[in-house]
Amino acid sequence: MKNRFLILFLSLCLFSAPTLAEKRHHDAHIHGVAELNIVIENDTVLIEFESPAINLIGFEHKPRNDAQQLELQNALALLNDVDITASFEKGKCRATETHVRGPFDDDDQEGTEHGEQEEHSEFHAVYTLSCQNASAIGSVRTQLFDRFPGFEAIRVRWVGSKGQGTALLNNQSTIFSIE
Repeated sequence: MKNRFLILFLSLCLFSAPTLAEKRHHDAHIHGVAELNIVIENDTVLIEFESPAINLIGFEHKPRNDAQQLELQNALALLNDVDITASFEKGKCRATETHVRGPFDDDDQEGTEHGEQEEHSEFHAVYTLSCQNASAIGSVRTQLFDRFPGFEAIRVRWVGSKGQGTALLNNQSTIFSIE
């Protein structure tokens, strides 16, 4: 099953290659816009979420005061709840693995060097879910717009046994169909 899951994930990456490649190389990102990728294989769901830090915490530099540090910690705590990022009306899924990385967790976003501007800072989350009936998943909802006012749009890509598709979410449209 792991090989099939990997093949589906790779097909999603190829399906969305230009966007993911831009993100991986820390190229400029679009403030207000995030990426949400979903792969469904048998009764396993993999969710990947990536967003500029400004969408979640309102800034892209290391926290400079206690209030900014609290914003960062709150964002990380909210992202650790997969249901805020994506929840399913059917399928009865539970998270088996959650990996959330904040924008200041590693050294590649250290900040300024020789007077240059700071790198763009991003949040990245990957969730693995085990579902009782993943084939029953018909729609997906996000609460990200409710929790973080910095979002203007979330680009969604999904692949599974029902095919593949895309959706563009905004604060008036937070649910999309996988059918």
